[in-house]
Amino acid sequence: MARNRALLLAVVTAALFIAVAPQNAGAQTAPTITAGSVDNNFPDGIVFHASAAASETITDVRLRYEILPDGTSASAKPDFTPGASVEVEVVLDTYLPPGTIINYHWEVRAGDEVAESPEQSFFYDDVRFQWEKLEAGNLSVYYYTGDDSAAQALHDVGVQVLSDAEALLDVQVPFPVNVWIYDSREDMAPALQRTSPTYESGVITLGVRVASDTVLVLGDVSYDTLRHELTHVVTAVAGDSAFGSLPFWLDEGTAVRFQQDKGGYKTAIEEAIESGDVLSVHEITTSPGEADKVSLFYGQSWSIVSFLIDTYGQEKFAQVFAGIKSGELPDDALETVYGFDQDGLENAWREANGLPARVTPEPTEAPQQTDAPSVRSDDDGGASTSTLIAIAVGVLALAALVGFGGITLARKVG
Repeated sequence: MARNRALLLAVVTAALFIAVAPQNAGAQTAPTITAGSVDNNFPDGIVFHASAAASETITDVRLRYEILPDGTSASAKPDFTPGASVEVEVVLDTYLPPGTIINYHWEVRAGDEVAESPEQSFFYDDVRFQWEKLEAGNLSVYYYTGDDSAAQALHDVGVQVLSDAEALLDVQVPFPVNVWIYDSREDMAPALQRTSPTYESGVITLGVRVASDTVLVLGDVSYDTLRHELTHVVTAVAGDSAFGSLPFWLDEGTAVRFQQDKGGYKTAIEEAIESGDVLSVHEITTSPGEADKVSLFYGQSWSIVSFLIDTYGQEKFAQVFAGIKSGELPDDALETVYGFDQDGLENAWREANGLPARVTPEPTEAPQQTDAPSVRSDDDGGASTSTLIAIAVGVLALAALVGFGGITLARKVG
């Protein structure tokens, strides 16, 4: 009996081995991924390469990446022919400023198995030049011409304005800030975001914040250009969010306040106050569209910001930024902190400058139409010729005005 039981156990064990062994031998294994080279084609983008192999057909490959410092996550899917072994590439040809850091990894699917490569980082710099880097604290200055003392002077100015703006707005910039100094407008032009050829041919950019952590400036401009643009780094941290952004007068007015020389902005607002021909706050919530009012836009924005700070103090001013960042509308944030909205702010500012309160016209009721409008028998349902001409002339005039306004703004603001 014992012998029969032993024989039966051996037979069952052998059967199980035969049934299981082929299944294990053919089991699917996770794909293997090799992250290949990364080609820097500045200013035309980045090309990521990878290869992968698997025991089954690879059906999906994705590049998952995150653009720092904002943590903007995205993915890109390359074109490839499914197979057990693939070579792929992904081209990121959207605008990215110099100094952009991208964290990335590859994800590959074959059958039910998904594998990911280790995360890596890529530093997208302007490879046209041999850059030197001056780094201290939270600020780095990149330069390829000029001596070290000039770069150090710019760095010192940048550190000071960042510290002062952070103190004013009661925030800390949570990421390193980079300043890239270009020797000429021709050198800097490819590093700027693309616009229309007409705009690019007419605009002279002296400095600009191109990302949350990045500012580009020309090396031969005044320190005030750097002060202005670095202030925007801090105002964005203090007030911008997914809920909305700062009104023009609050953002630009704060940036102008940190300029040591207010230049034409001061003259423009002084003359406007003297003549009584100032703008309403609602007119300066967005950037100017009229060339002859650019200096007044910035000058009045600075004057209103200075009024708030000098009259009510820095703490309340910082609270307005915090309110907007949390999702409040500008009117609500002002009401919460000061007890007045933008209209109330304007009248308080006007009173402080010896101007009467702005008269808001009473709304008028539109006349009620009792009869259906008459239709001419020769009307084909389209706009009249004179109307089309008027619209066309208006559009051309606006285009010319905006173009000229861009030139003025870029020269003045940098």
